[in-house]
Amino acid sequence: MVVAEQVQVRRLRLGSVLNASAAVLPLVLAVASVFLPLWYFQFNAPFLGQRWPEVTIYPLEGIKGAVQDVNVINHYVGLSMIGNEYVPEVSYLPHFYAAVIAVTAVYSFSALTRRRRAAQASLVVMAALIVVLFVFVYFWLYRFTHTIHPDAPIKIEPFDPPFLGEHKIANIVVRSYFGPSIGLHIAAVAIGFASMKRMR
Repeated sequence: MVVAEQVQVRRLRLGSVLNASAAVLPLVLAVASVFLPLWYFQFNAPFLGQRWPEVTIYPLEGIKGAVQDVNVINHYVGLSMIGNEYVPEVSYLPHFYAAVIAVTAVYSFSALTRRRRAAQASLVVMAALIVVLFVFVYFWLYRFTHTIHPDAPIKIEPFDPPFLGEHKIANIVVRSYFGPSIGLHIAAVAIGFASMKRMR
């Protein structure tokens, strides 16, 4: 009888630890996502030979990497320059990530205090913010790739944005990828929804 009670107590303790971990882990992931790349792309053009320069967008630092090489290509094909000074939209990213962390903190607190409805509502908002981020990046890219300067040396038509995967524009190849920052956001929401099954 005593042994059975001890086993039951251990199970309860283990369950409490797992519940607390599931409540806190999404917040840890949300905070970590601030310091990781959000989105990046590699590109190649004939004058680059075998080099594939890379440009990365960070939540706090903005656009980093081979920006000058990109701007050389953009000049010839009539696209706008890139860089933090040319893309004011990147200044919104720290505010967006602050909102993500705040909502995730609400989820973690609600999960720890067993407030199921508040936790679920927070998860829905977290998922919505991820969708907003995708839409934000896509529409910025769409506007960027559909604004072509007519006096460019090389004439190209407006094109759909290289949001994900490999794309060829004239004689330029672009490979675009989501960064681990988005992956952590998705993982945080997935862990949160999975933990809802235990919160009954």
